[in-house]
Order: sequence, then C-alpha cells, then structure tokens
Amino acid sequence: MAGFRIKVESATLLYNKKALRQVMRVAGSEVAATARKLIRSSAGGGRTYRGPGGSAAKYRGGYRKGAFQASAPGNAPSNITGTLAKSIRVRPFKSGEGVAIRDSVFYALFLEAGAKGGGRVSRGGIRVKGGGGVGKARVMQARPFLSAALDARKSSLGPRIAASLSQDIKLVRMKA
Repeated sequence: MAGFRIKVESATLLYNKKALRQVMRVAGSEVAATARKLIRSSAGGGRTYRGPGGSAAKYRGGYRKGAFQASAPGNAPSNITGTLAKSIRVRPFKSGEGVAIRDSVFYALFLEAGAKGGGRVSRGGIRVKGGGGVGKARVMQARPFLSAALDARKSSLGPRIAASLSQDIKLVRMKA
C-alpha cells in the first residue's frame, strides 16, 4: 500500500495516497467547473466598451467593431471570448495532500485580485490620457471567480474529503 505517515505519539496513521489524490482531483475539478460556470453566466453590469470582443464578428481578416459590457466590481468576469474559462486547469499534488487550481492566462490574477496602473507616461513621468491632459493611474477593482467558486463549494467538499480519508486510515503501533 502506497501512503504517507503522520505520527501521533506512539502510533502512525497510514493513508492510501492514491485514493486521497483521486478525491483531491475530483474536488479540484468541481471548484474549476464552478468557476467556469460563474464566468460563463456572468451578466456584465459594468462599463460598456466598444471594439473587438463579445459581439465582434470576424470578416475579411479583421474584426468588426462591436460593443460588450464588462463585469461589475465584485462579480465574476464577463465571458467575452471564452479564453479565461477555458484556461482553468486542475493538478493534484504528487503527495496527494492537495490540489492546485490554476488559470494560465496572464490577466487572471489581475481579475481575481484587482490591479492598479496602465495608461501612457510622458517624458516628465506624468500620466497622460489620450496624449493630452494630465490623467490618473487606472485602478481595476477585483472580479473574483476562483475564490468565489472555492467559497461556494467549501461546505460540500470538506465532509467528503474527511469521509474518504477515514475509509482508508490504518493505525499502526510503533515500538518504543
């Protein structure tokens, strides 16, 4: 039986590493599916932008300019192209003790945690807007989707993981 050890005074607990890893994979997949669902069902509610995106249609090698509505701060990001939802990946740890849920697009962390900056900077170091007057640095409020998905699934995952662990536990006495 492959497993890892946890020492408890004069005894050792043995876990089935393979079974724990499978439970973690399933738990991670559920959180990822919930995050994808949050993104795909987001109704927007924020600012409307013009340009390629949501309703853009490809024609003759270019994009027709369309309009799309961004998500409101605090809500899951709007699904404009589908890239964000498609890039969510689940990978259980080799030890079986946890799972990593990652979003591989570069802007995922900006959406999850918020961001500050952007805009052009003139030679004097002053931010300018549209090449003209003085502007402020841009601030984007967070649009959490992975942490919201984890919070939504937390109550059902904990008991299931605990039940799976308790099935395969073996207590082995250590000689003193």
